[in-house]
Amino acid sequence: MQRAFLPFFLLMTTLGGLNAARATALRPAATVKDTIVVRLPNKATLTLTVRNAAQLRDLKNYHLDSLTSRLATYINQAEAAAKTGTTDQVTMRFYPDKDQPNQNLPEEIRITAHKPGTSEQSDNKVQVFLNKKFGITTTKNEEGKNTFSIGTDGEVKSKSRAQADSLKWEKRRRSATVELGWDIGLTTLVNSTSTAALKVPSLNNWRSTYINFGLYYVQPLHYTKKSKVAITIGPEFSGNYMTLTGNEQWAQNNNLTFVETAPDTKQIQEATLYVGTLNLPVMLRMKLRNKYDKRTLSAGIGGFGGTRLTSNIKTEYRLAGSDYNSKDKTTGTLNLNPWTYGLQGEIGFHALQLFARYNMNELFKEGQGPKTHLLTVGLNVFGF
Repeated sequence: MQRAFLPFFLLMTTLGGLNAARATALRPAATVKDTIVVRLPNKATLTLTVRNAAQLRDLKNYHLDSLTSRLATYINQAEAAAKTGTTDQVTMRFYPDKDQPNQNLPEEIRITAHKPGTSEQSDNKVQVFLNKKFGITTTKNEEGKNTFSIGTDGEVKSKSRAQADSLKWEKRRRSATVELGWDIGLTTLVNSTSTAALKVPSLNNWRSTYINFGLYYVQPLHYTKKSKVAITIGPEFSGNYMTLTGNEQWAQNNNLTFVETAPDTKQIQEATLYVGTLNLPVMLRMKLRNKYDKRTLSAGIGGFGGTRLTSNIKTEYRLAGSDYNSKDKTTGTLNLNPWTYGLQGEIGFHALQLFARYNMNELFKEGQGPKTHLLTVGLNVFGF
């Protein structure tokens, strides 16, 4: 902890000349502040903030010229306590006004000393409150230079509290977090190949939907007030609903899953193949913000891998001569590939964020279903 203390006798000499010169410039309004900055030869900086000329003149009543010798004694005690203490820092309080009453001495002096070697960039701070009216705060910055500021007790406390809240918020935004994600979209089939026995399914793309819920671990790689780059990874559960058009229906016959046209006596209302998968995506994401801390542009790219958890075929239909709908449901593996993997990307502007996901492996096992791949596009409702 550096011992670059205030030579307050220089301050009082300076204030003697400044008092009259500044008295006419200070405005009487209580909310108006004036500032005097004194740079000392030892590179320390003294900042004096007052609301009016009366506060400036009152400083001579607090014996600031003798404060440095008292601080030296108190700081020696605080340093000794910090060296032998069990924590990284020790805060001690002294009460000169109670020890020597009726001498206009400082009411309270708080000194925080850090244990040697705990952190090279730790702030060594001395706070002095004079009869709860004026406060002096000295802080050593990362370059080892001391900065001093004088203001009212409320000003010192409010500034310290605001700085602490700001540092806490910055640390929280830089730290790794866990976030929920929710995506909704539409599913279609691409890169399909038809054969004589297996025709390509024709999907109703407005009724073939996709939904996804995820829990993501977000690890920041680069962070500023206007940009953030992070890697996200975490499990997600997604479901694809593939609904056919016209009077088509999904069918299964032993080791073959295919699409067929229903007989004329059977009117298809809805025929859907559902596939639920558990995926583990890994994404590199970037987010930009404006000066109002609002998201402006975001983007991401990555891949995913997963396994099928559940699948079924649901067919809702009406038989000829009947006024009621009937439902059939088939549950099983349905000759679907048990594993899935692919690529995904996203781009967003303000609150609107779009994504696309492509399954690189085929939907069905080789020769046991139509040769086709899944493509999903949609909106990221909330997430990174």
